[in-house]
Amino acid sequence: MKKILPIALAALLLLGACRSSKPVAARFYMLEYPAKQEMASDTLLPLPYSVEIMDIDLNPAFSTHQIALREDAHEVKYFVNHQWASRPQKSLERFVVNYFNDHGLFENVQRSFWNVQPDFRLYITIYNLEVVRDRKDFSAHLHLEMWLESAQGEVIHRHLADQTRMLEKRSLNLFAQAINNMFYEELNYFATKLHFALTPAK
Repeated sequence: MKKILPIALAALLLLGACRSSKPVAARFYMLEYPAKQEMASDTLLPLPYSVEIMDIDLNPAFSTHQIALREDAHEVKYFVNHQWASRPQKSLERFVVNYFNDHGLFENVQRSFWNVQPDFRLYITIYNLEVVRDRKDFSAHLHLEMWLESAQGEVIHRHLADQTRMLEKRSLNLFAQAINNMFYEELNYFATKLHFALTPAK
């Protein structure tokens, strides 16, 4: 009887400790169009064209709510308690529409057109959107391709970018911010080049 009491007491203490421990709260991160920045495209007059923003083609390994962590060349892990607030491709599709509406590079930019064929279609493929760990350091990696096609399927301009940006500290909030900034920079560069390619020669 004396031996049973200490065992029962230990079990009660262990049970109490389990009940008192708090679950780890999940954290969610957003990819979103930033506050307007003064870029080269702000000085360009709108062109009289309609542009349809097609669905972003995101590598399935990075298209879930889970944030990917690459630790080796062909190995990807996922953070358990850190996730995207919405699927990255959906957030970035809104990002693109907001960019073109904000900068007014074209007369009409939409996600889809009904009963009207747009003058051009804009395509984006994202090959990598991930955290890269190198020993104690975290970096944001964004590898993408953007191109514009005419209604006849002619490629007007193509842009390929592969950026890796080291974070000041191991923070997924800084990672989301870095992805936002890199995506904005590449989109702005592409759109500005695109505008000049479509501007009639004087």
